[in-house]
Amino acid sequence: MDIVQIQKRIEAMENLQREIRDAKQMLKEELENDERYAEALEHSNEENSKKKRIKEEIENSGSNKKLLQEIKENKEELDTLREILSAELMQLYAEQKTDEITDINGDVRKFKVSVKLLGRGNKYDDRDTYGKFNKE
Repeated sequence: MDIVQIQKRIEAMENLQREIRDAKQMLKEELENDERYAEALEHSNEENSKKKRIKEEIENSGSNKKLLQEIKENKEELDTLREILSAELMQLYAEQKTDEITDINGDVRKFKVSVKLLGRGNKYDDRDTYGKFNKE
């Protein structure tokens, strides 16, 4: 493996990201300076506020409030299970060099190992073992 090639690829990716960011900023400025767009945006914001108010009224009614709490709890549990499964599959991959596992029904399931390069930052960044920032 050639480290120089990897470094060049990282640099090329960062340059493209910078170009995209600059182009998006230029486009944003053009939109902000267009009177028609500003008027449409204002109208849209008013309608969105009305929609949000109605949605909140419906969600805050008795049984819907309970459903929302149940959804929230289930999502939290699902996130936890995904993190655990991810760690277990990475361990399986490292130990057995396979990207397949047989599920409880006897079906063979493939999984994908993914790598993500973290952004530059202080070596003391508050990140967990998955590279995510801690929420505390």
